[in-house]
Formats: sequence, structure tokens, C-alpha cells
Amino acid sequence: MGRSRAAALDGARRVFAENGIRKASMGDVAVRGGLAKATLYNHFRTKGELIAGLVVDDVAEVAADCCDLARDDLSTALTRAADAVAQHPVLAGLRVVEPAALLAAVSPRDGQVWGSIRAQVALVLDAADVSSSVECVDVVCRWLSSHVLSPGSSAGRAAQARVIASGLPLAIRTTSFATPAAT
Repeated sequence: MGRSRAAALDGARRVFAENGIRKASMGDVAVRGGLAKATLYNHFRTKGELIAGLVVDDVAEVAADCCDLARDDLSTALTRAADAVAQHPVLAGLRVVEPAALLAAVSPRDGQVWGSIRAQVALVLDAADVSSSVECVDVVCRWLSSHVLSPGSSAGRAAQARVIASGLPLAIRTTSFATPAAT
């Protein structure tokens, strides 16, 4: 990712966490990111595109960490993901200054952002060698989205992650076996 795009996302994180999404302006984001407004608009034409870019970027970063963890223990990876959602600075700020903006974030649906989130969750499940079926991915997405509005405790998230990890079916790998020749 280029420096100016990273600066724009960093500025957006700060402005959204402090002011909420509705009150934030693209000018505020540019100033907090140390960018000219025109440079910000080169990367993100609208506030919606900026929000989508922020979500996709943050989810990809968390998913990369979780894939590494999932190879050893899926419940640890799921706990890490839930902690990231619960402690995300923008989400935490919005819980205080603009909780209504979070309602749209808790409902998995079609679109670029949720498609990206689902793809990242599928990668984590694949790394753990459990099923990454649509149903399994959807269960994990819905559970993670529940932490947007009500993060709960770290111990609670870890306990829930263990339950979810133990309930997901193992991936079924098709292996071709040679049949013994009839004698």
C-alpha cells in the first residue's frame, strides 16, 4: 500500500474514532492524515469508499495474523479476531459518539466489504483445516459482528471462540485412492 493511501486510512481511523462518521469530513481526514485534499480524493472519491477501504484494510491485517494462529489452534485465532473487533479504535469510538452508525456494520450482507470479510474468514478457516463452507463462514461472521455493538469481556470472547471452533466441521478433502486390482 502506498504511503499516501496509508496516511489517508490512518487519518480516517483517527477522525472517525473521535468525531463519528457523520460529523467527519474528507477535509478533516486529509488534515489528520497529513495529506492534501486532492491526494485523499485520488484514493477515495467518497466517504463511503474511505470507510470501505478502512474496513477491508483492517480485516486483511487481522486475518493475516489469524491465519498464522489458526494453523495451530482455531480458537486462539477466533479469539484474536473477536478481540480485534471489540477493541478496534474506530468501533470503540463510534460506540460512544455515534452508535447508530454501527447498526449497519453488524448485519452480514452482500457487497464488496462483506464479500471481503467473508473471503478473509474463509482463509482463516482453511488455515485451520475446517470447513469454509458458506454456512461456516456465515456463523463466524455473525459471531464476530456481534462484538461490534456489545464486545463483552476478553474471557467471554475466548470461551465463545472455543465453542465455535469445536463446533465447526473438519474440511473434507477429496483424496483419490487407488483401488486394489481384483484377483
